[in-house]
Amino acid sequence: MTMRVVTILGFALLGGVAVMLYLAGRTRRLGLVPLGDLVDALRSRAVVRLVLVMVWGWVGWHVLAR
Repeated sequence: MTMRVVTILGFALLGGVAVMLYLAGRTRRLGLVPLGDLVDALRSRAVVRLVLVMVWGWVGWHVLAR
């Protein structure tokens, strides 16, 4: 197996885990809350909003601009 295949399988595994956690949150299983509720709770604080804007700006600059 080449490193490219291992990398692709690793990202596919991470994506699958992310989808499973999202669905578990939507059904409120395992004590998880939906992603929207979590983001709403975090956005209620000014410092967290500033950090979210900075993270989004970093992602936009380094990932989306290329």
